[in-house]
Amino acid sequence: MPIRHLSIYAQAVYMLLAGPLLVLAPNTLMTLVGIPPSSEFWPRVLGLLVSVVALFYLAIAREGYTKLMRLTVLERLVFCAGLVVFVLLDIAPTVLLLFAAVETALAVWTYIEIRT
Repeated sequence: MPIRHLSIYAQAVYMLLAGPLLVLAPNTLMTLVGIPPSSEFWPRVLGLLVSVVALFYLAIAREGYTKLMRLTVLERLVFCAGLVVFVLLDIAPTVLLLFAAVETALAVWTYIEIRT
């Protein structure tokens, strides 16, 4: 595995840990990060989406699609900005800032890898 793809693999692993957990036991993850348990189906839908996107990231890394890696940097940073806005508008818990920080770090890592 070329080193420049390592950040995308790391992103995919992160998502493959969180996604299935949200699908199978959403309240476990939500409780761990301080979000109240929910009986809604939306956390499971989010988990399914995260899992599917993770498979896409694995394919990007495996095939070495640098242009798509660059695009993931932009979309992840937009996602992080959205999380920050939700917290600032007080419609989401501040723990989402932790997720935004992790996502930002992974996106910056990818950006650095594809630049070199």
